[in-house]
Amino acid sequence: MRDEYRLRADCARCCGLCCVASAFDADQGFGFDKPAHTACRNLDNHHCTIHDELRVRGFPACATFDCYGAGQWVTQQLFAGKSWQTSPEIAARMFRLYPRYRGLHELMALLELAMRRLSPAAAVPLEQWLHEIEEICQSGVDAVCSVDVEALTKNVRALVREQVRR
Repeated sequence: MRDEYRLRADCARCCGLCCVASAFDADQGFGFDKPAHTACRNLDNHHCTIHDELRVRGFPACATFDCYGAGQWVTQQLFAGKSWQTSPEIAARMFRLYPRYRGLHELMALLELAMRRLSPAAAVPLEQWLHEIEEICQSGVDAVCSVDVEALTKNVRALVREQVRR
């Protein structure tokens, strides 16, 4: 999984999962309330019709959102480029998996960022966690679904704080 772009969103290789799978809350900067598993009204053919105007149109949270490559990972690696629009079954699976992969990808991005701030010796425990999370992602759906992403996030963030404070 390691390459320069693996933790960067590539919307052209995704099917708009962040605009469908997630719920939006207008009070949090999304322009309007939207339930999860419902396409954003600004989504057309897997692309945002107001992407260049998100901030001025009242969507600052969308403008700063980053899936850290989880959208294209789910779309390309797990579903061979299929869309949530293919079938209700595929949509249900994508909507279940996307937030899990997004959480894991965000942790990997956090670990990489923290490792750049540390000496090589201090970065070793973070490197071990990064490798473990990469392995989970590459092991497939069953492995990802068996992980308590919230607990893992708590543990990794605590470790990052501890290593960075040293």
